[in-house]
Amino acid sequence: MSYLKKSLFTLLIILIGCSVMNAQYQEPMTHHLALKNMKDYGLINDNAENNQSNIVQNAINDLHSKGGGQLIIPKGTYQFSNIYLKSNIHLLIDKGTVIKPYWPKGTKIAVFIIDTETPKNKNKPNYDEKSFIRNVSIKGKGGKWIIDYSDRIPKKGEGARGILCRMVKNFCISDMDIKDNFSTYCGITLTPTRSKTKNISNWKVSRAADGLIRNCRIFNASPGYGLVQLHGAQTVHFEDLYANGGVTLRLETGAVGEHTAVFDITAKNIVSENGRCALMLGPHSAHNGVVKVDGIKSIGSTYAVQMGMGGVKKKELQRNPDAKPGSFADGTSVKNIHAIFGTQAQIKKHALLEIPEEYLDSLKLWNDDKFMDGPSIAPVKDHRKGGYNVIIENITSEGFKYNSETKILTSDNIKPGSWAKAFSKWLKKNEGKDYRVDKGPYVN
Repeated sequence: MSYLKKSLFTLLIILIGCSVMNAQYQEPMTHHLALKNMKDYGLINDNAENNQSNIVQNAINDLHSKGGGQLIIPKGTYQFSNIYLKSNIHLLIDKGTVIKPYWPKGTKIAVFIIDTETPKNKNKPNYDEKSFIRNVSIKGKGGKWIIDYSDRIPKKGEGARGILCRMVKNFCISDMDIKDNFSTYCGITLTPTRSKTKNISNWKVSRAADGLIRNCRIFNASPGYGLVQLHGAQTVHFEDLYANGGVTLRLETGAVGEHTAVFDITAKNIVSENGRCALMLGPHSAHNGVVKVDGIKSIGSTYAVQMGMGGVKKKELQRNPDAKPGSFADGTSVKNIHAIFGTQAQIKKHALLEIPEEYLDSLKLWNDDKFMDGPSIAPVKDHRKGGYNVIIENITSEGFKYNSETKILTSDNIKPGSWAKAFSKWLKKNEGKDYRVDKGPYVN
């Protein structure tokens, strides 16, 4: 096939892919790029006995210096972390490959970082504020690859992410499984610039932009986290995501500064099993753009969809006295929601008043005294209280003995009273190890 024909064929594939996935990510023409194997740089399949972070980073730096290309990580089990991708680098990770993060005690790490901002410490940032990287991807080659920190019992002050994305344009993450152990942070985090610059409207990139995240899963996620967290993102599409535990797609924004917000987000086929929910909308003080999700499924989780109202934290008011409760823009929609009842949902104790009396004695309290194992509550929890508009269409459910007709749970459907008093009453009645489970985030 001639170069021209190859180019036309590749362009056709790009156009088809974009129209089907509704994403801005554009697959680069890789046939003319270098194709290297990480073992040629010295990477050894040593069953994760040694930290090989320097070898992986040096390989990426070398390929980047030559204009970029595709870099294969051959099948094996390796140990590395805090790997910074560079523009025009495309990692192809062989099916079945396992990455065990290099994670020193007391630290917070990410296996891959797609970002140019590299602060040396909190007091002396090393920002090039308007710089960004572009055209990067991390994909499976032949099937799913794995990040595994399931054997780690995380302590207070420790946290792990699979991938952190910030100052990047045109990126793709796919075919990844994360084996978690209720650790702090979501498996994938998209976030905005940490710059203190007030006006960034003229920046080409100020957050993870033009991306595609698909065919990814997480197992044993913490109910306070999950698979994907969005603090800052623009024009990103998510498809075929699954979380066992936690929240699959968490659009709980407003936690990382004044530039926090997401815009033009689309998602399809988002599944949660035995977790909190598949989709969470929580704007805090961020004023977000439009979000459109089609296809939500909950299998034994507390809810399929949870929507919270905006609010301004005290720390935010101290920094910005004009801060207002956040929102999602008009046109935001969630369609085709299906919830299946189960009894191993991750329930926050704040929801105790939503649980019927007959299930209270079967609840199991977690180690952190914040979450419980218990029954699914409803397909949708709506706690917006009129703060912003969301179009909700086609909600179905199965197996619910209660709330079978109440597809959307609001404050009007919840027993009156104080959740704190209800929890104290439950705790007093259900003392002893029979009502506890050795499970959840470890904070000591």
